[in-house]
Amino acid sequence: KFADHINADEVLLFEKATFLVVAHHMRKEHNDANRFEKISNIIKQFKLSCNKMQSFFRSIEVRNSSFAAYIELFTANMYIMVVMSDPQVCSAAVQLNINNAKRYFKDTDQSGTM
Repeated sequence: KFADHINADEVLLFEKATFLVVAHHMRKEHNDANRFEKISNIIKQFKLSCNKMQSFFRSIEVRNSSFAAYIELFTANMYIMVVMSDPQVCSAAVQLNINNAKRYFKDTDQSGTM
């Protein structure tokens, strides 16, 4: 529902330590069977680069002429990635939607009903 509600092409949840995909929802199909592994490896390399600089990332935004992608700490143990095919989408709007979803997810995570 979240991806549909915010008109995202794709929403992925990653485990924080390993950046393995634990859940995903795609509204647009992709032909790459290794897509999740590639995304995970790219993010892990970025995280390692940050660690080498004694820095930590909480969120990152990537844009080009075809899409906008947002990766952010979602819960204590997960990151979320939201991909939008509209590169003109307002970052603040996506951030607001992620924050609203965080509150719901945090509530369900604490109650044990996911």
